[in-house]
Amino acid sequence: MTVHEIPGVLRVEWNDSVKAMIDTWSSYTITVPQFREAILEQGVAQAKVHKGRAWVMDATKAKGAFPQDVQKPIENEVFKTFAAIGVKYFITIKSASAVTNMAIDRYTAHLGPAGLEMVDVPDQSTAIQWLKDHR
Repeated sequence: MTVHEIPGVLRVEWNDSVKAMIDTWSSYTITVPQFREAILEQGVAQAKVHKGRAWVMDATKAKGAFPQDVQKPIENEVFKTFAAIGVKYFITIKSASAVTNMAIDRYTAHLGPAGLEMVDVPDQSTAIQWLKDHR
């Protein structure tokens, strides 16, 4: 079920079968208000109501890196918020772009202190299967 969409940038979906939010990024050209609405408001609200246990970030088609002002809430708020609502796993599906992957590595360094476990997988179907195997 689509929770929020910014055409050409991001689609946020809820997968009830594995209790996970799935963000599919096309571009990291996003403003702080857009990011907050998509992830910290609508995505978090959906995950909280349905007792989400995982957040999947699919960057396979993403281009670029998040703007600096967007990286701040990712580093300071996102993972703490996910942990506070019961999310245990942050699953990344990385891009072919080295620049994009460096950006992912930079902000996922904040997962551990927030209490989340990071899992890297090659695609969404593997992420779904991993979650089924780790109920």
